[in-house]
Amino acid sequence: MQTTYQNIIPRFLTPPKMKIGSGKAFYLVICAWLLFPFISHADTLLEYQVKEIRVSGISTQSIAIKNEEIMVKAAGGDKGLDLLYRHAPESVVIIDHRKRTLTTVDEAQIDQINQQAQRLEPVLQGLGKQIANLSSDQRQRLQALVGDKISLDKIAKASEPAVPTRWESIGKKKVAGIRCRNMRIMQGATPIAEVCLADPAAMKMSIQDAATFDALFGFYDHLAAKSQGLARQLGLALPSITTPEVKGIPVEFVDLSRKNRGTMTLQRIDISPVSPDLMRIPGDYKTTPLTPWP
Repeated sequence: MQTTYQNIIPRFLTPPKMKIGSGKAFYLVICAWLLFPFISHADTLLEYQVKEIRVSGISTQSIAIKNEEIMVKAAGGDKGLDLLYRHAPESVVIIDHRKRTLTTVDEAQIDQINQQAQRLEPVLQGLGKQIANLSSDQRQRLQALVGDKISLDKIAKASEPAVPTRWESIGKKKVAGIRCRNMRIMQGATPIAEVCLADPAAMKMSIQDAATFDALFGFYDHLAAKSQGLARQLGLALPSITTPEVKGIPVEFVDLSRKNRGTMTLQRIDISPVSPDLMRIPGDYKTTPLTPWP
């Protein structure tokens, strides 16, 4: 199966153990920050504990920052998936170890996919309205016919007006000994996630590494702004993560959008040099294109 559009958002922005293409709320949202006058040069390794309330076992995700690149290992707690962000030229490489594939996402590909989606949008809007008028029993029978890869609920929802997202400050706390500001992400009147954001200076991150994170979030925001129409067709919400009132590095995330709520919590920070081997992508993997739908 080809890598889909839902994977354009770096996997460490997603809820733990959640497949982006599954059609559930996509994001572990984290936000950009301004540069701070602290340590001038160092690599950074952040290690997070990933767990779900109703699932036994705990997994680990790490984020390594070196030379204006960010490598996310075991993205979302999935050992079969890594992500590499490159600042120049700006792109994200999705590394699927199960399929042994590499998919590079950049602005040109997103533009091409958006053009394809715009041609289909009127068709999907009409189909969504028809599905919305079906009874629950009729929708269940139709869903059984089309299978699990196509979500009728998402198609129906795409015909509805977009629900705006916003951030709310809900206090402060400490995570892994680091003081952070707790933020709640709302979609309309519904809370969908909580993110605790820490000052990079308190984490002893370098200016260069902070700037690299800042560039990654700016890259996401730029693509998200261009992709709102397609995101709605896919049943996704793409909130802005570079708003002036939301700054910091995520040290904890709580997914409120599912019954089996997942969490991602910072466990360790290491500012010693990161091995160049950790930042390399496999040389024998097949290159595959990004596609808009599964």
